[in-house]
Amino acid sequence: MINFQIDHPIRILFIISIISIISIFASTQVKFDFTIENLYPINDLKVDEYFKFQDEFGHEDNLIYLAYDSDDPFNYSNLLTIKRLTNKLNAISGISKVTSLTNLEFFKPGEDLILEIPYNNIPFSNDSLNNKKKRIMNSPPIINNLISSDGSIATILLELDDIVNNHDDRKKIVDKISKITNKTTWKWYEAGIPILRTRYVEYMLNDFTRFFFPVSFVLFGTLFFLFRNLSGVLLPFTAVFITVLWVLGLMGILGLTINIVTYIVPTLILIIGVADSIHIMLKFQENLLNGNSKRESIRLTIKKIGLAIFLTSLTTGLGFLSLISTNITMIRQFGAIVCTSVFLAFLVSITFIPSMLMVLKKPSRRRLKLGSLNFRHRLLKWIVRLNNNHQKSIILSSLILIFTFSFFALKVDPHSSLLEDLSKNNKLYQDMTFMEERMGSVMPFEVVVTVNDNGTPFQNGIKDPKNLHAIAKLQDKISHVPEIGKMISIIDYLKEINQAFHEGKKEFYHIPETKNLISQYIFLQEEKFKTLVNFDYSSARLTGRISNVTSLRAKEIEDEIMHWARKNLPAYFDIELTGTTLMGLKTNQYLVANLVVSFLIAFVVIFILILLLFKSIKVAIISMIPNFIPLLIMAGVMGFFNIKLRTTTAMTFAIAYGIAVDDTIHFLVRFRQELFSNSGHYKIANEKTLLTTGKAIISTSLILSAGFLIMVTSNFLPTRDFGFLAAITMFGALIADLFVLPAFLTYLKPEMRHLKKSFY
Repeated sequence: MINFQIDHPIRILFIISIISIISIFASTQVKFDFTIENLYPINDLKVDEYFKFQDEFGHEDNLIYLAYDSDDPFNYSNLLTIKRLTNKLNAISGISKVTSLTNLEFFKPGEDLILEIPYNNIPFSNDSLNNKKKRIMNSPPIINNLISSDGSIATILLELDDIVNNHDDRKKIVDKISKITNKTTWKWYEAGIPILRTRYVEYMLNDFTRFFFPVSFVLFGTLFFLFRNLSGVLLPFTAVFITVLWVLGLMGILGLTINIVTYIVPTLILIIGVADSIHIMLKFQENLLNGNSKRESIRLTIKKIGLAIFLTSLTTGLGFLSLISTNITMIRQFGAIVCTSVFLAFLVSITFIPSMLMVLKKPSRRRLKLGSLNFRHRLLKWIVRLNNNHQKSIILSSLILIFTFSFFALKVDPHSSLLEDLSKNNKLYQDMTFMEERMGSVMPFEVVVTVNDNGTPFQNGIKDPKNLHAIAKLQDKISHVPEIGKMISIIDYLKEINQAFHEGKKEFYHIPETKNLISQYIFLQEEKFKTLVNFDYSSARLTGRISNVTSLRAKEIEDEIMHWARKNLPAYFDIELTGTTLMGLKTNQYLVANLVVSFLIAFVVIFILILLLFKSIKVAIISMIPNFIPLLIMAGVMGFFNIKLRTTTAMTFAIAYGIAVDDTIHFLVRFRQELFSNSGHYKIANEKTLLTTGKAIISTSLILSAGFLIMVTSNFLPTRDFGFLAAITMFGALIADLFVLPAFLTYLKPEMRHLKKSFY
């Protein structure tokens, strides 16, 4: 196989070109899919309950809140403006309903229960305006929904069609809304789940496109610094670019999408895929400097390093493949895609680069020596002296490092909130925070109360006044939770209808006294109740909003409500807390737990792989130390900088571990070879390994760290945290592999079995 590759490089390059052209066409079939529901666990009871809630009561995640600061929402001029804006917003395709101060409906006092719009004709006189303002401010369901409790901030509420459940349609609607509102001089604030999803996806798409070229530029610069020649820059970069094409083409053929997890795949391939190419190029140059011909240097490179980079690709791939142990479809796809990418990067590197080296002119010996005697060589000479003379000090320092970062790692907070992915200066975060401060909470919070009879839903059970009074107690209890705003239910409308039916007298603002009267009110105004009760009136919905709480506080609130309900409500009541907010927080906690398990799986599998490779439990344990330290450093940094353990940061552990272990394997494989070439002399083996493989370790670590650091410039906090923590881990792995691993190997002198087939 090696001889065929050397003898027929043009054929190899032709095959690679054909596959790449096919991949280009196939990649055009890759679609974007940012449906948030794909991030929910499959076969999960809470998820099933949430979808059942949507089937019975409709979507609660389709409301957009447009708050505006117009000095006085109730003056004549501002009301005229709002009436005009309401009509324009109502004309936007995809918006099913617009509610503002100017189209509010109230029940006109009298037995006919006629609905009237107070501002159908906006009056000129201040007295009339004040009377209508008083009527609105005395309506509990409206306060902190359409008007703030102090009457200074008002809101337009927009309800999207249920069919609007993709990013493109949502973005078109949001853009049209912005064009309309921007024509006023008022200060506008956006909130609601559709806004949150739209902005999040925009941040992701921005990162998808903006990082590719900066990372490419960093790769160019770092490769030139390492090799100081054009082939050393272009060959690794071309190899990794071909890999990106192949991966996107494969995704197109398989019908896989770019989603809220896989959007980072192309950038990730650029960063991690170049490592194999660097090892091949450095080994090729080393063979040339040893006096071999170009053909022989390529043959020795493929023969001696091929298995080594395959093993490192295997460990990296396993780090990503461990993600398929999760119960989340998107995470599984991400793990499988990047695992495949790693092996494709290996395949392209081991075929494309040797073939190109055969075609290209042999580099001059002067240029090769210039590259080998650079800063890396001087640094490695210093590291060798340090390792030879201060092994105990290095080991002691590493133990102190472990204890120090362990202290900070224990401070990592696993409880995050939905808005914690946004930085404090982000406009979306500021808008959502403003809404919380002035209008109460903004995130959906839903409660479903079901009346049961012998364990099954009791038809028309909600119409019983006794049950409605019990639900009213629950509604009052929930509304007094500090983080939860005003809850709305069937009870609020029944009270208003009952008051209107009795000529608007305040003493009749209460739940109707008979089941017959309740049934009559519902029959007359069925449209008002259709989203607050299910089809057979066995379940009632309490809908409200909750502030941006952490998953820990959300669990405390759930426990508090359920504990109160068990003590104060009838035993035949079934209480279910649901909604997008709770689902999002539960999914985040679920993901973190699953990703931690994925990391442990990767840790164990890679440990076993190294054990099988070196056939020594002692070597396997020692090899884990330089890979445990960078992960501990990452956890310590998270604790020190108060970076929460959430989906992106938890994913970094499994990914970074799979990448970091590569250099350890390269070091150990070369160390074993040098150990037996130098009659079991550990110090000499250590020195020669550092001066050869150490160069590749420094090179790949520099590129990985630089590539990940580019992500720190993102406006999206998850991407920033991922890039920062991954770069910290890569740097920590570099220090551990250059100092800690050689010190432990030389000091402990583990027995290493010689294999007939060399890897280097």
